[in-house]
Amino acid sequence: MPQPPEVPSTPEPPAPPLAPPPASPGLGARIWKWAKRLLIVGAVGLVLAVAAGVGAYLYFSRDLPSVEALRHYQPPQVTKVTCGDGSLCAEFYKERRTLVQIEELPQHVRDAFLAAEDADFYKHEGLDFFGITRAALKNLIPGSRKSGASTITQQVVKNLLLTPERSLGRKIREWILTPRVEQALTKDQILNLYINQIYYGQRRYGLEEAALYYFGKHAKDLSIGEAAVLAGTPQSPHRINPETNMVRAKARQRYVLGQLIQHGFLPKEKVEPELDKPIALAPRPPPPVGAYYAEEIRRTLIERYGEEAVLEGGLRVEIAMVPKLQATAEESVRNGLEALDRRQGYRGPLGTMEAGRFERLKGLIAHRIEEAGRRQKDSEYVADLAPLAKVSPEPKPTDEDEGAEEQRPELTPEGEAPPSPEEALVGSVPLRPLKEGLRLAGYVTSVDDKKGIARVDLVGRTAELSFPTVKWARQKGKSAPSSISDVFEVGQLVRVRVLKALPAPANIEATLDQIPVVQGGLVVINPANRNVVALVGGYDFERSPFNRATQAHRQPGSSFKPFLYAAALGSGRFTPLSTVNDAPEAVRDPYTGKQWKPKNFDGKFEGPMTLRTALTKSKNTVSVRLIEAITPAAAIDYAKRAGIHSPMPENLTLALGTGEVTMLEAVNAYATLQSLGRYAEPLLLLRVQTAQGKVLEEHTPAFEETLPPAVAYLAVTMMRAVVEEGTATAVKELNRPAAGKTGTTNESKDTWFSGFTMDWVASAWVGFDDATPLGSSETGGRAALPIWLDFMRVAHQGLPVRDFEVPPGIVQVRIDPATGLLAGNSMPGRLEPFLEGTQPTAEAPPVGTVDTSNFFLDDGKRR
Repeated sequence: MPQPPEVPSTPEPPAPPLAPPPASPGLGARIWKWAKRLLIVGAVGLVLAVAAGVGAYLYFSRDLPSVEALRHYQPPQVTKVTCGDGSLCAEFYKERRTLVQIEELPQHVRDAFLAAEDADFYKHEGLDFFGITRAALKNLIPGSRKSGASTITQQVVKNLLLTPERSLGRKIREWILTPRVEQALTKDQILNLYINQIYYGQRRYGLEEAALYYFGKHAKDLSIGEAAVLAGTPQSPHRINPETNMVRAKARQRYVLGQLIQHGFLPKEKVEPELDKPIALAPRPPPPVGAYYAEEIRRTLIERYGEEAVLEGGLRVEIAMVPKLQATAEESVRNGLEALDRRQGYRGPLGTMEAGRFERLKGLIAHRIEEAGRRQKDSEYVADLAPLAKVSPEPKPTDEDEGAEEQRPELTPEGEAPPSPEEALVGSVPLRPLKEGLRLAGYVTSVDDKKGIARVDLVGRTAELSFPTVKWARQKGKSAPSSISDVFEVGQLVRVRVLKALPAPANIEATLDQIPVVQGGLVVINPANRNVVALVGGYDFERSPFNRATQAHRQPGSSFKPFLYAAALGSGRFTPLSTVNDAPEAVRDPYTGKQWKPKNFDGKFEGPMTLRTALTKSKNTVSVRLIEAITPAAAIDYAKRAGIHSPMPENLTLALGTGEVTMLEAVNAYATLQSLGRYAEPLLLLRVQTAQGKVLEEHTPAFEETLPPAVAYLAVTMMRAVVEEGTATAVKELNRPAAGKTGTTNESKDTWFSGFTMDWVASAWVGFDDATPLGSSETGGRAALPIWLDFMRVAHQGLPVRDFEVPPGIVQVRIDPATGLLAGNSMPGRLEPFLEGTQPTAEAPPVGTVDTSNFFLDDGKRR
């Protein structure tokens, strides 16, 4: 087959040349591209941020307090109470503060606060943006200590307009309000609010109170160094104040002094001398007296004016308390209750502690002692270890407790960890300046029977107790101790009282101490003006604020009898020499329908005797026969007219003092007898003024003759016999005319002594709060009378001896004590007072011709 002819191939056209790759954008183009993106994102972010900011502002601006209130803001002030001697003796407050005006302060005091807190205070408008940014960045660093950048204005806003909570919301509100405050107030006004509002530790608010407490001077008199101490304290007042921690206080003071130089507030040559000068704290304020008295005044004021006026209004109050006499009364009550408590034995240690744990805690306490500030005249500190005996320590600080003040959460610096349980326990241990008479708890480290010595660790010093001083410590159910190991064991926490504070390295001489469970009280009145010059309502107000002088109603026992006898004398049917039989008898009480056999305290009956003798010997049977004769209503009437306003039982048991009265009632009723029947209300509160000086109330005695003077005088003379030859002969030690009456109720649940001289009227009571019997050996003469006498012994020092006045209506006749008739020429006799018209007219015949038991005055109508 023939092949087709070849067709010549057509050559393919050449491929077009490849396009060159596009040139890559230049650096400028790339930057512009990203810049546009960033600008878009930034613009969007800015819009969002502005929107968020506006939204946050609007949100957090809702219900914000008005800053206008700060224009007229008056911080809470202390109500100050002045005593009878003109001294300041009590203060009532929520925050202890006394206002001081900024213009009264020297420039270096003002500058110290600026240097410590806000050097640019007078330059910025309330917010320090650089400081805020710095603090925010620092707070973002893991593990760094949180910090703030609050200006003085911000701190005023937080303290006065907001709350101390730590939250972003509160901080935003603070930022919103701060410029508003700057617009509403001048810088001086803001600084004035700041220095008066802030807390300085030791329960002191405001610069004036801090200056008085730490340095014993007014704020206007502070030196540069002292001002730097106080200006630095508010950063952490419970940790930096110079009393709690002098080391930290000195370091903080140096910082403030350095800031004064750095920011040009003061020249270097003026500040440098203060850098190494020790901080000198003022002498320790004297311990306050009259806690029960002050609390009674506080309750009265709040009842009348309200809590806000009393605790925040800065009232000026005058009261009748005389501090010297009040201190004497408190010491007398303590001594009397401690003596009774010792008679009842030792209740054992406060607790025990393992030696290893004690040594660990001791080291922490010793460190606190090393750092604590010393007051002038304080030698060294020891520790009161009583809180270590508590399983769950609940520190209850007093004005004398160094470093034991309550921790306030809002005062803890931001980022600071709360104290551990062990640190909190150690922080609750009060540090006490060592001195004779100091009472505190320690840890028993050794007991040596051979030497008869126990050693007690007080942290820093060791107390040594010898066996002779603790022989009283008989424990319940055990015999009296025969060696010191019968009283102490190693590891016990015990209370001791310092007898001799010998200088180191010698051991302190001490004895075993014990807080009484038994309670008591003493009330003292000046009968001339009815001022209550002293009032003690218990052993220790901090342990038990219940005021037994005004709030407790207790049976007066035989101390009620003078009012019964006065009613009998006032009836005209009886004289002091009327004879009544002291004999056992079953009595059916017509007022209760119950049969009853009155008994005398000593269980003895002595037959016929005069009323004077019966009261002198406190014969119960005679008192019952007397109230049968005059009726309980008559006795109640006399008691009410004298000043006993509490309800009285209208039955025959009233003769033995079964009605319940307060101590204040009792002592004022005795004052009516002492004043010859002149009654007036007892005065504790004398005057109340506002902070501006407006008098709200003022009181003076309003005397009223409620009892016949002659009858009251006869009752006084009969009570003088109680003192001179009866159940209260210990009173003769005063070597001046005195009158009174003991009182002891069934089972010695209540023991009393009430009595008076021409200068003072006082009533003492001793008993258990739950009416537990004191014991058969405890009577008014043994338990209560020593308290009364201890007070009177001191209170009469330097006073002239004065006898009781004899009122009109009294005749003095010489009588034969055996018969009560006129003494004849053949017998000496004695002078006896009578109501005019009731004196005997017949002369006593020779002894043995008259039956004295039948002598009784005819009924009379004299009242």
